[in-house]
Amino acid sequence: MSVSGLIRDASGTITTGGTTQEALPAQTGRKFLLIQNPTTASEALWLNFTDAAAVDAAGSVSLAPGGAMSFEGDFVPQNSVNVTATTTGHKFTVKVA
Repeated sequence: MSVSGLIRDASGTITTGGTTQEALPAQTGRKFLLIQNPTTASEALWLNFTDAAAVDAAGSVSLAPGGAMSFEGDFVPQNSVNVTATTTGHKFTVKVA
């Protein structure tokens, strides 16, 4: 069975270093989710699906420069995606369908 759809770009930058921000609101019906810390990054990107993201804190997931997480198929989180990094202006990539 073939599945197709539109991919939306929710990429951005960290507004205030060390402070969590919502990169993507909760949404039911997601079919695909990709979160990436660009290869040009000089530090980790921290993310959390259930709470505020925090640098080097329990419950937050660290993506090293160039690291990515993707979900598709039987399980795609419907939660909001919260991100942070130490430096203001840190770029992140989020693609969702």
